[in-house]
Amino acid sequence: LTKVRLECKEEVKKEEVKVVVKEEVKCTCTETVVKSCGDCHCCCTCKCEPAPPPPPPPPPPPSSVRIYPCFKVIDKYAIVETEWFPTMKDYSADKVWQLHAYLPDAAKDKIIIDIIEKTTLVIHGEGVFHSHCGMWPEHVEHCCDCTRKDPTPFCKKFALPANCKIEEARVEFEKEVLVVRIQRG
Repeated sequence: LTKVRLECKEEVKKEEVKVVVKEEVKCTCTETVVKSCGDCHCCCTCKCEPAPPPPPPPPPPPSSVRIYPCFKVIDKYAIVETEWFPTMKDYSADKVWQLHAYLPDAAKDKIIIDIIEKTTLVIHGEGVFHSHCGMWPEHVEHCCDCTRKDPTPFCKKFALPANCKIEEARVEFEKEVLVVRIQRG
C-alpha cells in the first residue's frame, strides 16, 4: 500500500476595492435634477452652467504721452534741461493753457513734445543757435542776417496745471512758431 499525500491548494481571491472621492460643489442654482444611475443610488446635476470669470479691469490711462509729431504712449524718462533753448513762453487762462515757442530755421521733424506723468510738458529737439549773437533776452525777438547758425540740441520743461485735459492737446507749427494748446477742465 502506498500512502499518497494529498495537498489542497486554495485559490485566494484578491478583491480590488475602488474608492471614489466625490468633491462636493455647492451650486447657488435652485434647479437640480436627481436621477438614478447604476453606480450609486442617486446623482444630482445642476442645470446651470458655471459663471464665466470676471473680465480683467481696464488698463489705466497712459500717464506719459508724446503729442508731437504724433500722439503715442511713451515711457517716463529723466528730463535734463539744456543751458540753451529757443525763446519760449507759457500762458495760462481759465479754459486753456498755451505754450508759444519761436523756432527760427528749425526743422519740424526734429522737434518733439512730450507730456510726462500728466504734470510736465517737455519740448526738445534740435534748434538753430546763432553762435556769434549769443543769448537774447526773452522779450527781444531775434532777427538777423547771421551766416553762422549752428544746429544745437535743446530741452525745456514746463509745469502743467492740474486740471489740463491731456487727451485734448493740440499742436500747430507755422511760420517758425510752435503753439501748444491744452484745454483745462
